[in-house]
Amino acid sequence: MKPVPALPALFGGVLILPFIYAAAALAGLITPPRAYWADPFTVLNSYGAIYLGMLGGVYWGFAAKRATILDALIAIVPPFAAFGASISPTPVLPYAIGIAGMLGFDLIFIARGLAPKWWLSLRVYSGVIAIAALLYAYYG
Repeated sequence: MKPVPALPALFGGVLILPFIYAAAALAGLITPPRAYWADPFTVLNSYGAIYLGMLGGVYWGFAAKRATILDALIAIVPPFAAFGASISPTPVLPYAIGIAGMLGFDLIFIARGLAPKWWLSLRVYSGVIAIAALLYAYYG
């Protein structure tokens, strides 16, 4: 895997902070504020959808380089996966599965030359943290 440039690595690290916060709160490492929005499950339920939606936006950017029907279909999967997961009684597990499954789409975009070579490195490190936090919330 290629090294991730500094700026995308920084932004990737910032974008996984809600997952880290929620996992730390669930593990008892930090005490969240009493506000509804700070509840770790609320954070994971909201941010899982945001993360998948963001992937859809990125995929549209990749597809815009040389859009085919396959590229367009791939780009609409993450938002629909986020919607499907969000209406589940326990969305954290479907979010984890969705984020993991999108790695296959990342490989397709890289293989087709539409995503930068370092994209997989960024997605693996951020995806593993996101998936781990979601699975910890579900099974922990």
